[in-house]
Amino acid sequence: MVKPGDDTRYLAVIGDIRRSRLAPQRAELQKLLERELEGINREFADELVAGFVITLGDEFQGVLREPGQAMKVLVALEAVLGETSVRYGLGWGTISTELRELAVGMDGPCFHRAREAVGEGKRADRWATVSGFGGDDEILNGLLWLVGAVRGRWTSVQRETVEQVRAARTQREAAAARGVNESSVSQALKAAFHDPVLAAERSAEILLERHSNLLLDGEAAKEVTE
Repeated sequence: MVKPGDDTRYLAVIGDIRRSRLAPQRAELQKLLERELEGINREFADELVAGFVITLGDEFQGVLREPGQAMKVLVALEAVLGETSVRYGLGWGTISTELRELAVGMDGPCFHRAREAVGEGKRADRWATVSGFGGDDEILNGLLWLVGAVRGRWTSVQRETVEQVRAARTQREAAAARGVNESSVSQALKAAFHDPVLAAERSAEILLERHSNLLLDGEAAKEVTE
């Protein structure tokens, strides 16, 4: 339970499914989302303070203990949701209500910032937007905007190849899984700008890790939470 005056920070993540109201099979989409979020909650059980849950028909949210895990979670969400286009808002801040098993019925600055980030992402048409990291917001948002712009141009083949390569230990294993030769995998990765995307994701992860509750000193914490 969050105690009065507790300045522990958390990362709220809000996912907003784009154009969900236009989906021809919206009910099936929600069932898919529920099933995949349950899988994400199991996979990241140690990193989540409150599990992901659908909060509105076209939105879901969860809360992470540390911001350094955000990129892994976003990449995992993208992998399981496939062609479903999602816009993410990430807010770093405190929680003013009791913690719950699932991220519903909770409130606080981290949620407000995540909501603001979603709104900014809609206005600027970004894949993922952050708020609450002080002077690092601009750097992180630039990296995430670039990553999202490249990801958004992936073909279904490129997307599937990337996911299989990331899940496999080698390109040879990924090629075998796809039933193609290694050259085809290599060409698909190059066309998807996979290495630059991977580098940008890692850069964002490193920067987010610097805001860990374990690393922030008193002055840095004060600056971020104000």
